[in-house]
Amino acid sequence: MEEILQRVSLRTGIEPIYLADKWLLINPLNQEDIFSIYQEGNRKLILMNDGPMTSLLRATLYTLIEMGGYYAEWDVSSLES
Repeated sequence: MEEILQRVSLRTGIEPIYLADKWLLINPLNQEDIFSIYQEGNRKLILMNDGPMTSLLRATLYTLIEMGGYYAEWDVSSLES
């Protein structure tokens, strides 16, 4: 997670705050720029956001793709049955 935070900071000039106990990544300059990020297993990160695409979320997604990751959207409506 530390490497991701460093790369996002270099990309945006923002030093995001990661609250590991709450799985939150926060833009300290904009409290509405917040989303959940947590690790599942050894090689999978889950990002969850209820609001619009934010600059921190976008920068994190681009950073993860640059690091060799890929993006897949998860349809949460299937869980509502």
